[in-house]
Amino acid sequence: MKQYTNIAKSLHWLVAGLIISQYGLAELAEKAKENDQILDQLALLANHKSIGITILVLALIRLVYRFKNPAPALPSSMSALQVQASKASHFLLYGFLFALPITGWLMSSAKSYSVSYFNLLALPDFIAPNERLAEQLQAAHYYLGEALFYIALLHVAAALKHHFLDKDDVLKKMSSKLAYAVFALASVAVILGFGRLFNSAPLEAPAASTQSAQSDVSEFRLSALDQWDIDYEQSSIKFIGDQAGAPFEGEWQQWTAAIQFDSGNLEESRFDVTIDLTSGFSNDQERDDTIRSEEFFDVEQFPSATYQADDFSVSDNGFVGQGKLSIKGIAANVPLEFTVTNSEQGRQLLIGKAELDRFTWNVGTGQWLDTTWVGQQVFVEVRVETKP
Repeated sequence: MKQYTNIAKSLHWLVAGLIISQYGLAELAEKAKENDQILDQLALLANHKSIGITILVLALIRLVYRFKNPAPALPSSMSALQVQASKASHFLLYGFLFALPITGWLMSSAKSYSVSYFNLLALPDFIAPNERLAEQLQAAHYYLGEALFYIALLHVAAALKHHFLDKDDVLKKMSSKLAYAVFALASVAVILGFGRLFNSAPLEAPAASTQSAQSDVSEFRLSALDQWDIDYEQSSIKFIGDQAGAPFEGEWQQWTAAIQFDSGNLEESRFDVTIDLTSGFSNDQERDDTIRSEEFFDVEQFPSATYQADDFSVSDNGFVGQGKLSIKGIAANVPLEFTVTNSEQGRQLLIGKAELDRFTWNVGTGQWLDTTWVGQQVFVEVRVETKP
């Protein structure tokens, strides 16, 4: 009896075990959402995506290997209809192995959730954030998963029929102790290792970085310089964070600023910025709601943040402003590196950036102290353009 090779058997049962674990991780993520365990849901879905990418890679390897190592012939006792049904089911199974991970990947991109492979490598986004498209891809991913479940059941039923009723060697050709061990390891170990089934000890916040340490800043002084006439439609304050090993970008859509800056008169230059923390937008409603929650910015009690700077110096790349950032009633010094240029249309353009340690302002408490899934550092990018 000609059997499948050990490599073919291992790949078959490994993928089968991973598929079972995917249904388990998805179910655990759904339960975490129902119990309002948002961090657990985030972690479980991130692991679900990483396993999905693994299945995609293994499916490609299986397909290439099968072309180079044809499968053993089917029993001669099978009718032509059974042979065609077997080929069709295998074709569908391979199609699902590719379609499910790809639709999940695209859905994440459309939801503005970049996929990270086990927090090691951020994968590219092939489509831009699009809420309607995300809903369509989510539906497609769900129904493909349902279809795979029933096709897999049919596949199992056919294998058992061959073994117990037809008493042929179809199942034996794909069976071995090694193959079954691989299957058990993939289906059980993945759930135990990535299913967040065991409660960990309470977390403590890591030490905040020195550059964002608590600091007393002198009382904000007034200036006689003219204020910039800001074109808010052309200006922005964006933030970039790390979620499950992949970056995401958001924007504070409502803010006001009194900018009095003259590169020739740094002593009188001033920044006075107020940000409406309820206006955070990152292309995902669930994430935005979490950002506004008590564990993050607690916008019900602290609806705004302020940044005031009146200490400026020249740097190699432009200027540095030392300012006081106040969030949730906590004030800390934050340096803002920026450049100022003038356009031919008479506009002034300020481009700046700052790095923040969220723990300095108690942003992300409780379960969110776990920096594995939400990064400790947040980057802010500022663009301020004046009217002509």
